Amino acid sequence: MTVDPNHAVREPIVSLIEWPSTSLTPDDARRLAAATSAAFSRIPGLLEYRFFGDFESGTHYYLQVWRDREALDAYMASESMLRIREIAAPFVEGRPTRKLLTDYSVR
Repeated sequence: MTVDPNHAVREPIVSLIEWPSTSLTPDDARRLAAATSAAFSRIPGLLEYRFFGDFESGTHYYLQVWRDREALDAYMASESMLRIREIAAPFVEGRPTRKLLTDYSVR
């Protein structure tokens, strides 16, 4: 949670990206996660990220926790987003979907 200059509370934003890939093996997934983690670690405002999936169904996810909506919007408008998409592109078999959620967890 952050506070903007007007003293309004800004909750973290969770971005859950789902993408299909029946060709992704566990070894490929670990390499993909390592390469993507290296790129994610340089993005301002990205607090946490996780990778998980179901290899039987071919459904995979990125979970990203952003400091606030402004940090996510800055990333979405950046070249970094395009470069990170290129890392996964060889394994994506269809259109990814994204859900944005407000993190109201008590810490």
